[in-house]
Formats: sequence, C-alpha cells, structure tokens
Amino acid sequence: MSRRRAFPRPLATVALIGLSAALLSACGGPGTAQTPGTWQTLASSPSARQEVSFVYSPSAKKFFLAGGHSPTQEAYDPRTDTWTSVAPLPAALDHIQSVERDGLIYYIGGLIAWPLPAVGSVYIYDPGSDRVSSGTPMPAGRERGAGGVAVYGDKIYYAGGLHAGVAVPWFDVYDTVTRTWSSLADMPEPRDHFQAGIVGARFYAIGGRNTSIDATTTVNDAFDFTAGAWVTGLAPLPTPRGGFATAVLGTKLVIIGVKEAVGHSRPLKRTTPARTRGRSSRRCPPRGTESRAPSATAASTSPMAAPHKEGPRRPAGTRCSSSPGRLRARDATPEPD
Repeated sequence: MSRRRAFPRPLATVALIGLSAALLSACGGPGTAQTPGTWQTLASSPSARQEVSFVYSPSAKKFFLAGGHSPTQEAYDPRTDTWTSVAPLPAALDHIQSVERDGLIYYIGGLIAWPLPAVGSVYIYDPGSDRVSSGTPMPAGRERGAGGVAVYGDKIYYAGGLHAGVAVPWFDVYDTVTRTWSSLADMPEPRDHFQAGIVGARFYAIGGRNTSIDATTTVNDAFDFTAGAWVTGLAPLPTPRGGFATAVLGTKLVIIGVKEAVGHSRPLKRTTPARTRGRSSRRCPPRGTESRAPSATAASTSPMAAPHKEGPRRPAGTRCSSSPGRLRARDATPEPD
C-alpha cells in the first residue's frame, strides 16, 4: 500500500527568489567592494503563483509576472512597491519563459499542464500600449516549456526544455526582426528547469535537471556565438539544482534558490563563467523525494487554481498543503573582478 505525501500549494504571494534575481539583473552592476547585501520585504503579488515568468522592462521601469497556469499578467513597480493588472495573455500556461527586447516582452513556449502537452506559442506584450500580439510559433514538433532563454542582439535563443514530458537538448533561435525560427546545434545533453544567461559572446546553460525532479545536475555548458559551437567542461555548480533564478551582473552569473527535495531554497551562488575545472559531475538527492514549489524565477515559470503535481509520480488523489510566503528583495553589490 503506497503512502501519501503532502505537497505545498502555490503560494498566495510571490516569494522573492525570482524578484531578487530580476532586481539584481536590472538594478545591480559591477561593484568595487564586497558587501553582504540586505533583504527587504516588498508588496505581495495579488495572485497565487508558481512556475512563473518574471522579467524587467527598462523602458517601462516595471517587472512583469505571468504564467502559472493562468492568463493573468501583473506588473510590479519597484519605485512605488505596487502591483497592477495589465493585459492578460491569450492562454493559461505555466513553465513559460520571457525575455525583454527593445521595449517588448516576449513570452515563449510553455506547458498547458504538467508535464505535457507543451506549446510553441510566442506572445509579445507591449507595455506602452498594454496590448498582446502573437509572433511566429516554434517549429512544429519542437514545442516546449521549462527551457533556458536569453537575448543576444536581435535574437532570442531557447535551449533545452520539456517536450512530450521529456527533457530535450534542442537549441533554437527566434529572429525578432524577420520573425523566423532557426534550429542550431543541440546542447551536449538534454536538460530542463534551468535558466540561461549571456556573458560576452556566450550563452550559458548551468544546472537544471533531466526530466525528473531528482535528476538535477551541476553541469555548465556554453554556446560560443563566435565559434558557433558548444563549449563543455566549464566550472560546475557547487551543488546540483534545478528550478532556480539567474541574473547577469557584469561578467558574472548569479544563481539563486532551488526547487529541491528538502523543500527549501539554498543560498545564492555566484559563478564566473570563464573558469574551467574539467568535466562537470552529477549528484542527485535520494529518489522518491519531492520538493515544494520554488519562488518565481527571473526568467522562469505561476497563479494556479489547483495544486502543482510536479516531481516523481505519486498516488492518484494526492493533494498539496499550503504555507504563506512573502515577496522580498535583496540589495547586493557583486564581487569585484
């Protein structure tokens, strides 16, 4: 007879991991001295969210929160510490990824339910007009969610993710000028639930997992735009993790939090992409364990009307318990180069 476990429901407020990463990315910058940083409690989001997308618009000077199996889109103004509702997305998705390019917010891919099916939609939100339009969807058969997305020049790059419930190594690029997709060389291995970041002329894909919540990894690979090829053997994460937030600060990537079996967020990690230590290793937490939902991620994927059923399979009918959360922001000065 199987034993039921309790799993947390989506928080009625957005916990900060996602906001901190976005705040660090949008407001931070290279510093001249090391500081420990401080945390602040900010206004809670109006909706219960997990597996959300959270991105900053420099032109609007606001953060935009969407996804979580809901069409609702909300804007956070850090100048006034307030939230407002803006134009909704056309579909209720989670594990949707967003980036900002030239004043517009691009929402790419996502999942209709967990862990499938995936969609290849491209929604484009204009904060100036408060309107949502549609771009060219991903190529048929390459739809996915929970991948790593970043902008380089006029193009949006999407790596990995979940397709048909399984992690894939695919790497595609969307040209925002011609509104066309192209497929590039696959990642060295399939991964999902990681966040991407660009430093210099490289697209970094760090950590994440291979389909299962207990198959997290420390691997650090990068696509070199100059060479047109993947670079492996870069410095691995100190701990395997997936479902975290990522921010770029100068020449460094900051990785914050994690969705893990013990159900809490690990400390912030800072990675200098250029260092190498040979091939990365894998370590996984015990099989059969599950995690609580992570806080919103900076480019990651949440309000949900029902408990989130992610991780190893569990008995039918198992539902989730809940606990409140708060939105926080961390002020930090990055380590000097």
